[in-house]
Amino acid sequence: MSNENFDRVSDCLHSQEVLNVLNEKNFAIKDKIKGMIAGNIIGDMLGLPLERKKGNISPYPPLNLKGDYISKIGEIWSDDTSMLIALATSLFETGGNVNPENERKHYLKWFLNGYYTLAGKSFGYGETTKQALLTGIAGNNRNTNGNGALMRSCILTAYYLDKTDRALEEASAASCAVTHGHPVSIFTNIIYNYILKQLIYGISLEDSMKMAQQKYSGVINDINEIFEKPVFYTTTAYCVTTLQTAIFVNLESTNFYEAVVKSANLGGDADTVAAVTGAIAGATYGFTEIYEPYRKAALKVISKFQALKIFFQEDLND
Repeated sequence: MSNENFDRVSDCLHSQEVLNVLNEKNFAIKDKIKGMIAGNIIGDMLGLPLERKKGNISPYPPLNLKGDYISKIGEIWSDDTSMLIALATSLFETGGNVNPENERKHYLKWFLNGYYTLAGKSFGYGETTKQALLTGIAGNNRNTNGNGALMRSCILTAYYLDKTDRALEEASAASCAVTHGHPVSIFTNIIYNYILKQLIYGISLEDSMKMAQQKYSGVINDINEIFEKPVFYTTTAYCVTTLQTAIFVNLESTNFYEAVVKSANLGGDADTVAAVTGAIAGATYGFTEIYEPYRKAALKVISKFQALKIFFQEDLND
């Protein structure tokens, strides 16, 4: 390239129009990362009062927000958010790289000593997580495919966004296997983070799901259910149906509020189902599109932990 042509290209790249486009794209990506993290926390706090309870709405799609349903968010968070914070703290300490031993150390600080909680005591965890933390051996049979790894794992997408899909896959697998070692759990987590990555880069949820289906369908037959529209929404702690419900509730919703409120009011494992739904909705719509009272509730939690604050400095300084 001649010096003259080089200068023209350089001038073009530094023109105000190009800089504006780049800044807008950068803002959109950051906003979706923040939306994803905040969405996970909001879903947890919104769904917690409905955990293990009968749903307030019919589980048959399309869901209808009619009658007495809960939309007011509380201040208490459960294991979903505590383990998210623990994982974020581990990633913060290791320069953004998954380190299973360091990760487990922070989970134990939460589990045994109540770190990353509001009241100084851990609660809400399942038997698979409990046994994995007490013994150091992750669950590795079909009865241990709960959603205890899924509920914390979205923060990996934030740290691995600019790395390869392969790196994100390996990180998702290694992090999941600290507590949930069965291939169904591992691939469910991989698919979840893959979809979140596409959403943050501006690909629609429908297309992101299709891309994930092409990439992972058939790896293990059990995970194919993730991509099938449910006859009715399941809200047990099974990781596959948790992700399936989160995806399809989002597909039938038109905004963050609608998606997260619908998922929470399905009842059952409401805090985790709503946390995963919230992370997907946040990555879809971005932080600025989240209902303001929910944004404020999430920022109140985020402000307490440096590993989360780093993503929200501008919002916390306002």
